[in-house]
Amino acid sequence: MPVDYRAPNINARSLGQHLRQIREILELSYEDAAAHLGVNADWLARVETGFGTITPEQVGEILDAYGTPPHIRDVLVDLATRPAGPPWLARHVGRLKALVRDIYTVESESSLVHVFGIGQLPELVRCEAYARLVFEHHIPEVDVDEEWDLLSSRQRHRPGGAARTLDVVLDGLTLRHHGGPPEVFGAQLDHLLDLGGASTVRVIPPETGVHAGLDGPFDVLEFSGMPDRVSLVHTVLGIDIAAGDLWDTWQKVESVALSPADSAAFLADLRATL
Repeated sequence: MPVDYRAPNINARSLGQHLRQIREILELSYEDAAAHLGVNADWLARVETGFGTITPEQVGEILDAYGTPPHIRDVLVDLATRPAGPPWLARHVGRLKALVRDIYTVESESSLVHVFGIGQLPELVRCEAYARLVFEHHIPEVDVDEEWDLLSSRQRHRPGGAARTLDVVLDGLTLRHHGGPPEVFGAQLDHLLDLGGASTVRVIPPETGVHAGLDGPFDVLEFSGMPDRVSLVHTVLGIDIAAGDLWDTWQKVESVALSPADSAAFLADLRATL
């Protein structure tokens, strides 16, 4: 049954929130702002809650009338071009909970993702063979092709048209004692070794013992031109927003990881044993 969520996509809500904050900074009521902008006050209220439809051109006109600094104007006009999130998400939203839809939308806006994996390999660095194997054993049963289409879209996404940077730390014990067909895990190790661009993969040595990441896998998202961070956790129930900022945990996790070069040597040695 399709999911019936009433809340607009988080991009539309975020845009509206920013417009409301700027209006409130200027100490304008809805009526005063509407008169100043030459628009309907009810429409402006709906836009500020994410329920009203607004074009990037209209956003630009409002921000110009408010005297918004150019760097803020550019960010918000750009955000207004995708109120429903990335285009590839549209074919999946009917089966996703609203929270998951919004998490994937936020993830799509992140230019730098700090990824910690333990227990299983993180979603954003899974190769197709490994991802399909995990989907085949998913409980409850899922459509493997549909799930891979969504995951591969998330992996290929380029926020703002630029390549995303992945900063990955993996638990060495997870890698060393990983089960499954050798050909699948071998393909996954090759994928990690081939991860290019500005992305890095580091491994926590198996002999490290207790470390800050034992509570489970998580991601910390960063965004171009913005100081905010968003932390996500991965549990047996799926992806979720973390209860708090996990940046300190991330720093502790990466402090015990090998260098990228030593991590590559670890992965290559592990690959050679298969």
